[in-house]
Amino acid sequence: MSVRPIIGITMNTRAEFSSYYVESVERAGGCPLILSPVENCEALLPILDKLDGIIFSGGTDINPFYYNDGPRYGLDEVKPGRDRYEFELIKICLEEYSFPILGICRGMQLLNIFQGGNMYQCLEKEKPEGLMHALMEKFPLHYPSHAVEIEETSRLYGLVEKTEVFVNSLHHQGIKEVGSELVITARAPDGIIEGLELPGERFVVAVQWHPEMMSKGDATAAAIFKGFVLECISSG
Repeated sequence: MSVRPIIGITMNTRAEFSSYYVESVERAGGCPLILSPVENCEALLPILDKLDGIIFSGGTDINPFYYNDGPRYGLDEVKPGRDRYEFELIKICLEEYSFPILGICRGMQLLNIFQGGNMYQCLEKEKPEGLMHALMEKFPLHYPSHAVEIEETSRLYGLVEKTEVFVNSLHHQGIKEVGSELVITARAPDGIIEGLELPGERFVVAVQWHPEMMSKGDATAAAIFKGFVLECISSG
């Protein structure tokens, strides 16, 4: 029996959403492990030492304090405890470990802010000429709503092997200024950034949509998890 790589997944505040990540990692050949929030990430070091990769999951808005802004109209709920925990965790993962990292929705935003970037707090108010990206109650969660163009030179392209994919869209915020060292790998038709990654040998890839909600019936979404799990095996 082959050994499955252990993939940590940051806990989403909605348990039913966490199950999508668990099932996607399992189908891709990984061993999913939900990482519960802690007061001090040192408590997680024995677990982090055993991880082969980590997924920073989606969820609530990040406090604009972290990108030197104040709350603007359209900001949704923030959870200060999760913010504090995940900024500490991503710092440790990037600086003290070398395993692959996959960021999804909030996870991409977290990566961008940690690297010094910032956010549109509400696309509807700040980019009203663009597409409607917050389709939580408009479309089924797994249903694709718009196309995304992917850079051929990116790791993301290496996972899906397509320059255009169709994705679901459940976010009301967007990347405004890109953080240091990050490169843009995907955009929506209205120009909103849908993919970021760190260049170099290490796998650090992030997307704005939710492939975990599509992976059961969508081969492209499933390929993201399959490729990530394979990276976790090869880098271990």
